Amino acid sequence: MRSNTSIADIQAWRIPTISIKETWGSDKSPWPTTPINFFVRVTLENGVFGVGEISTQLWYLNETPEQVTSAIGLYNACLRGADVTSVATCHDLMLKTYGGGVPGARSARSGVDMAIWDALGKLYEVPVYKLMGGGNPTAIPLMFCTYQDTPELAARDCKQAIGNGYSAIKIKVGDSLLASGWSHRALIAEADKLMAALEVIPGDIMVDADANQAWGNVGSTIATLRPLSGYRNLSIEQPLHYDNVSGSAHVRKTVGVPVILDESVWSAEAMISIIKAEACDRIVCKINRVGGLHEARKIIAICESAGVGVSVDTAPYTILGDTAAFHAAASCQTRYPVDEGHLSMISVTGRTPFTSGLKVENGYASLPQAPGLGVDVDWSIVDGWH
Repeated sequence: MRSNTSIADIQAWRIPTISIKETWGSDKSPWPTTPINFFVRVTLENGVFGVGEISTQLWYLNETPEQVTSAIGLYNACLRGADVTSVATCHDLMLKTYGGGVPGARSARSGVDMAIWDALGKLYEVPVYKLMGGGNPTAIPLMFCTYQDTPELAARDCKQAIGNGYSAIKIKVGDSLLASGWSHRALIAEADKLMAALEVIPGDIMVDADANQAWGNVGSTIATLRPLSGYRNLSIEQPLHYDNVSGSAHVRKTVGVPVILDESVWSAEAMISIIKAEACDRIVCKINRVGGLHEARKIIAICESAGVGVSVDTAPYTILGDTAAFHAAASCQTRYPVDEGHLSMISVTGRTPFTSGLKVENGYASLPQAPGLGVDVDWSIVDGWH
């Protein structure tokens, strides 16, 4: 390892991205179509640098582009001179500067964290997943995701996914409720869509029904799930509000369908509370929501110790952020399929500066063996961003 591993400078560029996800342009879609992405570079005193990506959404992670820019400026000031080989110290400095009192600024922090891990991998000349304690970076299974709003289209997508070799499928079952407000009729329509999909999916294919916190209350959720409890391949993801951990525990213990928590998981401390409440069988871990790979690794360790599964998720990232998420997935002892639904959400306007990194083929992904994240950058393109 080279000497003088202190951080010298942190820079960020707004990535010009557009949304390309199917169904997002529909009037019925609750999802906004303006992605917020930043490219981050952490440069060390010895000249080594790491790169990372910030992906956030105002409605989901409560950060505007202006907040992200401000946070990066604060992190640049507090981390100058910090030893990059002490990741915990770097996070402590960032949390004491911005976002440490209450949940917030996690996307901005996750981008700096990602660049720190990339720099560490280059210093030690190993891929990031090995630094995180991981094993096999090849043949990481993908989970197909459908956002379709009718039973017919959802069933069609699922049939196509099975034909394309996917071993797991995620079905969005909360969009109409999020778009128009809760109603019993809308809830039943989502359940009917899920039933239509389950009828065409073989029993050996995992099915995650993602309600995105939209199913209202415990009673409605239990009543809706009971007719579906005979499908042994079905799990329900985040049917209730992210703070309703006790409600999730009651659903899990009552209905006989495994419960997955997503938005409830925003820190290692939150994960401990979830474990104590016996509120889930598996979680979805998004590195931008929890504050980076450092926090994700702690959450993964807690889950693995408690026998709770971990599905690492991507975000509306470019190939840079997606690659980092799969490094986290490769570090898990048990590798659940990674949701591919975000892999095709955005595109870089003009030419992309990012090459190499994650490779996807036939329902599986693999990581490069290069040091760090393994993503190359064309700096002439980045220099053109303003």
